[in-house]
Amino acid sequence: MPLPPLLIRPMTADDLDSVLLLEEASFSDPWSRGLYEHELNDNRLSRYQVVVPAGTPSGLPDVIAQGGWMLFGEEAHILTIAVRPDFRGQGIGRWLLLHLLAEARGEGCDSVVLEVRPSNEAALRLYEKLGFVMISRRKRYYPDKEDALVLMLEELDDAHLWGPLAGELEELARQMTGGEIVNGE
Repeated sequence: MPLPPLLIRPMTADDLDSVLLLEEASFSDPWSRGLYEHELNDNRLSRYQVVVPAGTPSGLPDVIAQGGWMLFGEEAHILTIAVRPDFRGQGIGRWLLLHLLAEARGEGCDSVVLEVRPSNEAALRLYEKLGFVMISRRKRYYPDKEDALVLMLEELDDAHLWGPLAGELEELARQMTGGEIVNGE
């Protein structure tokens, strides 16, 4: 089944019911409503986006993917990224991650850090293909005591690195939006 035209737009409080369903479907230790409310309302350094079918008003249960990051000086920390299970494997997570990287780059970040479970092989492959490298391991990081791999993408401000990624972002945006670049902001 072909994807409907999609867009990436800022997450709002009206999206939280749908985002929390996505959290439950994606993570063994999902974030709470209170944590998301804090991030959206009180944390001026965090940025959260959702992927929805184009034309979907906020608040409908149509969030297909979500992701967020926090600004730490010249470093971005990817805090969360998830795609609904029935939409995985279609490039949506890659598109959203590239969008988050472009946002971070636009705010002056030259490196990006994230944590990922070693058991999340699909995510690890995606991050490695985009140039992330493991810089450390956090033992027993998650509530179920699984370690976290800490990955970093450096030199995001380097044109040789960003040029191909920007081209891929533009192509994915064309594919996901049905041929036209849609800015949901």
